[in-house]
Amino acid sequence: GVLVLLSPSNKIPKDRSWKAGKLMMNKVDAFLDQLLNYDKENIHENNLKAIDAYLNNPEFEPDFIKAKSLAAAGLCAWVINIVTFYRVFCDVEPKRRALAEANAELAAAQEKLAQIKAKIK
Repeated sequence: GVLVLLSPSNKIPKDRSWKAGKLMMNKVDAFLDQLLNYDKENIHENNLKAIDAYLNNPEFEPDFIKAKSLAAAGLCAWVINIVTFYRVFCDVEPKRRALAEANAELAAAQEKLAQIKAKIK
């Protein structure tokens, strides 16, 4: 799953085995940096489509994977949480923008009202 999310959208690897994953993790510092600085607000649709196969697999579950590898369970949880965050973000972000717009309009209306009240006095 991590291989899919960290890949460029036009180069999602066909080999997504644990062996391929371990190759990517060989450069520990670079790998950790990729995880920590992952752009979780901009996941390409190709990556999301490719990751769905994992997310729909009942065995792609940290508690299930933990029996085989704690590291793999942690990465599984990372994938699930990143995708969950992205989907919530996509739902909330337009609402956040609309709220900011509405607040700006309210501030402008309150400013006009204050100016009118000042003229009345």
